Amino acid sequence: MSTRLHLALRDVADAAGDTTAFGDPDDGATTLTVQRLAARVRRRRAVRGAGTAGVAASAVGAVALAGPYLTTQEISPAADPDAAPGTCRSSVATLPTGPSDVLSVELGYVAANGTSGVDAARAGIGLGTWQGGVADLQVAVSQLPVGMTDPSRLRLLVSQDDVVLGSAQYRLDTTITSVPNVLRHEVGLAEPWAGTDPRAVYGLEPEGDVWWDTLPDEQGTIDVAQRVPLDLVACDGSGGLPLGEYDVWVTTVDSLGAARGSAGPWALTVASDVPTATDLPDGFPRTVPLVDGRVVAAHRHGDGWAAEVVTLGDDRARLAADLLSRVALYVDSTGAGLPGPPSATGPVGSAPWVSGVAVPGWLVRVVASQTPDAEPSVVYVLTPTS
Repeated sequence: MSTRLHLALRDVADAAGDTTAFGDPDDGATTLTVQRLAARVRRRRAVRGAGTAGVAASAVGAVALAGPYLTTQEISPAADPDAAPGTCRSSVATLPTGPSDVLSVELGYVAANGTSGVDAARAGIGLGTWQGGVADLQVAVSQLPVGMTDPSRLRLLVSQDDVVLGSAQYRLDTTITSVPNVLRHEVGLAEPWAGTDPRAVYGLEPEGDVWWDTLPDEQGTIDVAQRVPLDLVACDGSGGLPLGEYDVWVTTVDSLGAARGSAGPWALTVASDVPTATDLPDGFPRTVPLVDGRVVAAHRHGDGWAAEVVTLGDDRARLAADLLSRVALYVDSTGAGLPGPPSATGPVGSAPWVSGVAVPGWLVRVVASQTPDAEPSVVYVLTPTS
């Protein structure tokens, strides 16, 4: 067994020991977390269904629009010349960047292992690799184009070869606020705060999949951003975006429906989420779906099994849990396990592990890990239930 696989197995065991604290039904934070996780699982299933029918430090990056205007770029011949800026099949070269259209945005994401890092679009740092049809991003807005009023939207654009192929938008509150106000009224942190960043921010209107995060840095300064889901679905209705490399841009849409300002690009990768069904030893339970990837270890582990699959997604642990939930059992009023709705008993959306999913004959635990060669992976631990 590799050293990292051994450590990952210990992580799973430690995580399982925290399950009761997570699942306290009288804890308000638990209730809120469960609601968020449930919303994200539903969204991922909806996105995956659309694709079938048609065919974690929060890395935050500041964007300073001091560079050349996009309007000086050539428009891609693959774009629709009649498409309005910031709409499907338009060229990102048509996004407005004049003096009254300055847009300052920070984007980032939470990696599979929970680490974070600063992301400036011009630095070429990307927004991760995603397998589950949804990218979990973080957004902070500190300056809007001149004259923005409600109702306005923040719109994320997913492009390839400078052509917009996907998008998502969120209701934008054009009333300026500050980091201390967000910490006090939105996050609910008790005062005083050591090293709070006093800068001004604009918020997205909270809804099921949009909420505020705190972002402490190495110096102890507390900043804020909002978690948002980016559905990786083609804007022309053809289904999920094909596998490949994409750019993410940000614009705003004013009350008249016109695009204002631009920021970006950040790189993002869409990877396969087809379950792995090969390269497993005889006896390994075929009823346990594994994420797509390369099986680097699969062996007996006590009375059960352990396996490690190399796979690229920053959402790989969450995707693994989602695959398991499709064959999961639930417990009825008599205590009997029956096929039915997903029954993950740990935090699927915000931590790189799941404490356990009951499938026929097995309790399966997963954790995001790395091989000794630093390849991203998922470790599975299967414990027999009978």
